[in-house]
Amino acid sequence: MSNTYKYDHGPPHRLLRRLVVILGISVVIIVLGFGLIAYHAHNQQPVVSGKVIVVPQTSIQQSELQVNEQLFTMQLPSDWKETGSQNTVTTHSISWQATAKGADNRYLTIYIDTIPATKPVNRELPVTVHGNQLSPGELSDNCSDFTTGGTMNVSQAEKLPPTPSVWQGVNFICNIPQVINDLVGTGAVGDGVNTVTITGPTGGTHNYFFLYTDLNIQPDYTILSNAVQSFRAK
Repeated sequence: MSNTYKYDHGPPHRLLRRLVVILGISVVIIVLGFGLIAYHAHNQQPVVSGKVIVVPQTSIQQSELQVNEQLFTMQLPSDWKETGSQNTVTTHSISWQATAKGADNRYLTIYIDTIPATKPVNRELPVTVHGNQLSPGELSDNCSDFTTGGTMNVSQAEKLPPTPSVWQGVNFICNIPQVINDLVGTGAVGDGVNTVTITGPTGGTHNYFFLYTDLNIQPDYTILSNAVQSFRAK
């Protein structure tokens, strides 16, 4: 007896084969679909939802030494330490020094009211007063380069006297005889030599002089300018 077809149905074994093929194709499509989803998930940045989490930034600022004196506050690099202070009739000053290995030959002294007006320096940093704060200007080159009579020849310079000079309207004394020293001083236009006058809200008006010494092979003058910028008169 021959097989009888009804509508589009064939013999049972052909129907079974067709079902197996369809099932196989479906499995392949599902596997490919999951593969594509996994690929995109791997290559896209993850999206995180939920409560906010504060993530530390990659550029972390170096910690600083917070200087808190009777008449002012200031910041220095974290490795610096106070090395001494004088409070006499002739001298009122506070000194700090770097302690980091290989960079401990940097020093800063701030004179208060008893200003050493005859102290010569090799570089001058002008400062400007804004309320009870200071802003640093442009640091000069070695003053022997632009002071009349100055020379960078060491043997000639040591025979010459310290000489009055001017940098951006600030009067100071150029340390010509010790031309290879690296003393940096501060001053302000209109004030006396080595002097900046600033008034604090409670401490009143006082005169200040920053004297920075850097004997490192690669001097870092930003230490002084940052200290000046962080200065607050009380």
